[in-house]
Order: sequence, then structure tokens, then C-alpha cells
Amino acid sequence: MTFGELKKVEITILADNSVIKPGKFLAEYGFSAFVKAFGDDELGILLDTGCGEVIEHNMELAKIGWDEINYIVLSHRHFDHTGGLMKVLEHTKAPIVAHPSLFEPSFLWIRNKFIDGSIPFSKVQLENKGARFYFIREMFKLMDGIAVSGEIPRVSFEKSPETFKLEDGKIVNDPMLDDMAIFAKTKNGGIVITGCAHSGVVNTAIKAKEVMGDLHAVIGGFHLIFSPQERIEKTAEELVKMANILAPTHCSGFIIHGEIAKRAKDKLMPVGSGIKLTF
Repeated sequence: MTFGELKKVEITILADNSVIKPGKFLAEYGFSAFVKAFGDDELGILLDTGCGEVIEHNMELAKIGWDEINYIVLSHRHFDHTGGLMKVLEHTKAPIVAHPSLFEPSFLWIRNKFIDGSIPFSKVQLENKGARFYFIREMFKLMDGIAVSGEIPRVSFEKSPETFKLEDGKIVNDPMLDDMAIFAKTKNGGIVITGCAHSGVVNTAIKAKEVMGDLHAVIGGFHLIFSPQERIEKTAEELVKMANILAPTHCSGFIIHGEIAKRAKDKLMPVGSGIKLTF
């Protein structure tokens, strides 16, 4: 099955840690984006829901109708990407595409302590609100030219040392196999939209390139906020070789912006809540 190509794709950031333009859009610690794909048909995808504090406000301000959402895609199970799900279900019953481990407990080791990062709702609670789940492990093509990545192979230098899970009553490292992204392709090349990139943003870009060929843009969380300088520099080095536009958001941290700018300032695109990108 060929991947296909879109005529156009629009990406509106609905929740992010920052707002970079004056106005009424709100920020929170979380991530959500509305992806509108234009091909032979039109398709609307809500990627993640943030923590839930700003999504309704920002959806209204962006003039995006809830009826435009054909799929809800959850990039992974952490609360800052799934916390708005209950509010979203008040407005749409679009099917939810997620990994089978969505409801497994998840912990993060941050600033010398464990934090429960799990989705804040049970499957039963969400189903009682009308949720319908499509659980996937492999790439799920939504329409010609756009797909959910499925699991991301770990082939680069990137690791996930700060994520943990319960296994046989023990806390063990969690490779976050549930981490997924959106892949879209236009005439300009492949576009990658990540939630947090716990798989590693370079790993994600490598899989995207295998699927779509040359990459045009990588947008979303790069999960480098707590990473050592060496990893951040190496990530910047690899990404500037792989894509024309790099737009780190949410959990990327500020250092990666500077490292990208040092190497290829014209490739860095700052984004935040309310920003709309068209490719």
C-alpha cells in the first residue's frame, strides 16, 4: 500500500506551554493540535487533548468546530496529553486511536522524585462518556497521505531513562512503546507531528523518512527539557540534516531552540498555543 500525498495540511496548536503572539489564546503544561488534511476528501484529527484547561477556549478562538474532528489520536498515555479527554467527549464522540497500553500506570523520575504521569481516567469512565477506542501497534493509515505512526523502532542514540512502569510488582524502566506520532505528506515532503517523542524525536524522524521519503517539517514535543547537553546537541545535529523546518514545542525545553539556531537558524520555527501552520 502506497502512502499517498495530500494537497494540503493545516496544523493548529491548541495547547502548548507558551503563547508566542499577543492575543487571547491560553497556554498550559500540555500539548494538543488540530490537524486538517486535504486530499480527495477532508479529514480532521485532534492529536492529544492537553491537560484540559485550555482546549475548549482555544478551539473556540481558533474557530474550529467540534464536528470537524473525525478522529482523536492520543500520542501516548501521559496526563498532559490525555487530561482533556473527558471534556472533549462532551463535544464529540469521534473514535479514539491509541496504543493498547493506554491505561497502564506510568511514572516519571523528575527532579529526584517519582511523578504519576498516567492518564487520569479509567477506560470505563471514558466509555461511559461515549468513548470508542481503536487500539493499534502498527501504522494506521487514516487517508491517503496521512497516518498514525504506530510504534517507533529505537535505532538511534536516544534513550528514555526517566520513564517507568509497574511490572510484576516492581518499578522498571518503561521504553514508552505507546509513543506515536502523526505522519503526513504533501508535495513539499513528509511532515511529522509528535506529542512528546518519548521514542526519541530522531527515531521518529527516521521512521517517518522510511515511510514518506524526504522530510519537510518536524513539529511538536521533542522531550529534551530534562536531557543532558550532549544529547540535545546531538539531536539538533541530526534533525537539521533531516528536515527543512523544525518546530519544537511543549516538553522540548529552550536549549534545543538555541542549538538548532546555531546550526541552521532558517530552519527553526517557534510555535505556541494558537499558531496555525499550513504546508
